[in-house]
Amino acid sequence: MNRLALSVIALVVLVMSACTTAAPTPTTPLPTKPPAAPTVMLPTETSAPTPTLATVAAPTNTPTLTPSITPSPAPTLPPGLFVTGLRIEPNPPTRGTDLTFYATFANTTGAVQNYKWLVYIYKTDTPNRSFSETSALQSAIPTGTNELKSLGAWKLSLGGPCDYFFARVARLDQDNKPVMFTRPDGQVYEKGFTVCAPSDLPPPSPAPTATPTPTPTFAPGLFAMDLRTEPSPPTRGADLTFYATFANTTGYRQYLKWIVYLYKPGERNSFGETTATTNWFAVGINEYQSAGYWKLPLGGPCEDFIARVAWFDNGKVQMFTVFENQVFEKTLTICPP
Repeated sequence: MNRLALSVIALVVLVMSACTTAAPTPTTPLPTKPPAAPTVMLPTETSAPTPTLATVAAPTNTPTLTPSITPSPAPTLPPGLFVTGLRIEPNPPTRGTDLTFYATFANTTGAVQNYKWLVYIYKTDTPNRSFSETSALQSAIPTGTNELKSLGAWKLSLGGPCDYFFARVARLDQDNKPVMFTRPDGQVYEKGFTVCAPSDLPPPSPAPTATPTPTPTFAPGLFAMDLRTEPSPPTRGADLTFYATFANTTGYRQYLKWIVYLYKPGERNSFGETTATTNWFAVGINEYQSAGYWKLPLGGPCEDFIARVAWFDNGKVQMFTVFENQVFEKTLTICPP
């Protein structure tokens, strides 16, 4: 072989030797055991916080309770004798008609009050001068609230338009001068009213039929209803004459001898009396004058007495009663003039 061929072969052999050289040993030694798994740090388990919920008031159907209301105590009236009402019959009042007045008294004195009283009528354009008045009536006004009928009637004549008035109730003092009754608040009691011709009144509204109140019936008999004195109020040193009002419900005239006895409160024996007299007592309600008089002498203070009316039954004294079968009594206060 020529030299050129040999050189080529040698070059080929060298190249192939380089290609088959063993892989080099790695410089990193192999581990003898697998490496431990990395420790993973888990967060420490703690109790989860309880969520705070907003408190919402649930709607309910419970009804709202109304607090109980403590009733206001009834007003206490001051001690005294007051007028709290005045009504007129007929109602509405009309011209040409006899008008009767009914006064409501409130007696808070704790004792029966004896006064002569009447109703004054005023025109609204002349309030300082009375236009007319009823007759004066002596009455024993019991404690509590009571309605009393005035004596007599007042009439406004026909022939005019509607007119306006107001009324006051008065008592007569020792000098026979009027003293106006007040309301419990101290103001003079007044009642305004209008009097029209019958043709000027509006037609009445139809009202439901009311069940009539039965009229009370009293057992037949002769009863004492009232007792007044002249002069009134009674005074020491004056000759007192008594006028008794009787109600005869027997249906027949009664012929009796009667008398007035005066007692001091709490005593059984009479302190004085009038003269006995005999009368025919007509059916109905009538007033009769006692015979003679009785006098409390001068020289002392005011004193209270209880008057009773009696009749004689075959010489035996019997006390007159009221309708409720209780002995009639009238309290009198007699003062120096």
